[in-house]
Amino acid sequence: MTSAKERVFTFGSHRGLVGVLAEPAERTDPAVPAVLLYNVGLNHRVGPYRLNVDIARHLAAAGYASLRFDLSGLGDSVARAGARSEIDRGMADVQDAMDFVTAKCGISSFVLVGLCSGVDPGHRLSVSDVRVKGAAFIDGYSYETPGYRLRVLLERGRKLLSPPRYFSWLNRRLGAAGQSLEIGDIPEIFDREYPPVDEFKRDVWRMIERDMQLLVINTGNTWFYNYAGQFKDILGIRELPRQVEVDYWPDVDHVFTAVAHRQRLVQRLGGWVQCRFPLVRTEALANVAS
Repeated sequence: MTSAKERVFTFGSHRGLVGVLAEPAERTDPAVPAVLLYNVGLNHRVGPYRLNVDIARHLAAAGYASLRFDLSGLGDSVARAGARSEIDRGMADVQDAMDFVTAKCGISSFVLVGLCSGVDPGHRLSVSDVRVKGAAFIDGYSYETPGYRLRVLLERGRKLLSPPRYFSWLNRRLGAAGQSLEIGDIPEIFDREYPPVDEFKRDVWRMIERDMQLLVINTGNTWFYNYAGQFKDILGIRELPRQVEVDYWPDVDHVFTAVAHRQRLVQRLGGWVQCRFPLVRTEALANVAS
């Protein structure tokens, strides 16, 4: 492990984006990708429980540069002018971040880390921008499969046989004090639109065809995802391609509330980056040059 340095910058085509560049003390091969981390929903760039900070510092200590930044209109970043959609603004922001890191560090390839809504611009760019060499998508796009629906039915049957469910039903019938807020009554802050499943499958295969490395992690609170082999079933395959790794963590909540769960994610991401994009140290580069 090496020490690291962090610096705050403003950047972007509208000079309105704010981010923290975390770099290892030892210079590494500029061919090794930098890692980009950005907002989850309306959260600040630090991420839930400072998750992005932990990831960035872990990677820097291992020798990898990263930029954690606020998308336009979130955190410390200024909103972009114009009438672009939310996902188009996010894509423009991430591409500005790539341009900035290339200008500052000489690194022209990238790994994107997206959690929940952060997957939306990351997925699009992983398909369309060849600078994206890898992506870690956490609680991203998921779709119902026969295996998913079977497990939903089994879980409903289990709950129907549970005595506490009858007490809950009785309380509602008797008009227990206080009214519960139905899910449909909760106002939405923003709405995500998943791509159609056939489009999603085509996108994933396009990533694989250009040898992009992909890590998919789903937690126990992921919508439409409830078993370990579901990603393979969505794609309609029996074995994962060598470029793809998939984890299912049913014991972990969506925002990694527990310290142990955040540490688990940090270690998993760090290990995946080091395995898929091994470093070439300065000393090794010097030896090759001589």
